[in-house]
Amino acid sequence: MEIFKAVCPRCEGERNCSVHGALDEPWEWTDGRNATNGQVDHRLLKCLGCETVFYWRGSWDSEDWDIRVGVDGAQGYYHPITVTTYPMPEQTTNRPDWIWDLSNIDPQLATILTQTYDAKEAGALILAAVGLRTALDRTTEFLKIDPGLPLEKKVEGLIQSGFVGETEANVLATVANAGNAAAHRGWSPDETEFRKLLDALEHFIKRTVISGKSVLEIASRIPPRHPRPGKSLRIGTVDDGSIKGVAIGKVDDE
Repeated sequence: MEIFKAVCPRCEGERNCSVHGALDEPWEWTDGRNATNGQVDHRLLKCLGCETVFYWRGSWDSEDWDIRVGVDGAQGYYHPITVTTYPMPEQTTNRPDWIWDLSNIDPQLATILTQTYDAKEAGALILAAVGLRTALDRTTEFLKIDPGLPLEKKVEGLIQSGFVGETEANVLATVANAGNAAAHRGWSPDETEFRKLLDALEHFIKRTVISGKSVLEIASRIPPRHPRPGKSLRIGTVDDGSIKGVAIGKVDDE
């Protein structure tokens, strides 16, 4: 197994990675009198710490050079390597760690959020605001709210289904309205406004999609209660925390 050192987009700092694909592309150009050359290297890597798979790209060209001092004190020329990774390292993007888990739960929602973060980091806050609305819309579909409803009605459906209270519903309605204004009227939030909208949506998604799914997985493994004398018990399976089934009669004391 080939080992390659690179900055993992999930871990902090440089990590040992296994190489699962490699392609080196040297290039050169000349007009007959002048010439330049360089190389672009591609790697598909898997972090040996957190096991995240990511793309690494390194490039250099002969026109970009600098001088450095060697261990023997002698000066020499070298070509700096420009490195790009995708996804970008987490410490520069401030994306929540659970975005990686979301890729396994709902890949479509994870893609929408990733592109929203990309737009925000590029300074495209109008597009990022539209992305927030789209992510909210997809989350309601994941939670089984009727996809044929307008988004405002979907937010009302979240209240009726017990996913949010009235206060959080008003907050999510603001996220939806901000996305509508960005898409149809060219409205752009500033950095502070966008951060507040993003925080609200992240909290909602983490609670209902990430944490909610993990808790329901625990609920499916909870054993039913044992019957007690003088009590009726409903026999059934554990689903969402309640016991469902058919009732049996009262247990008489001997």
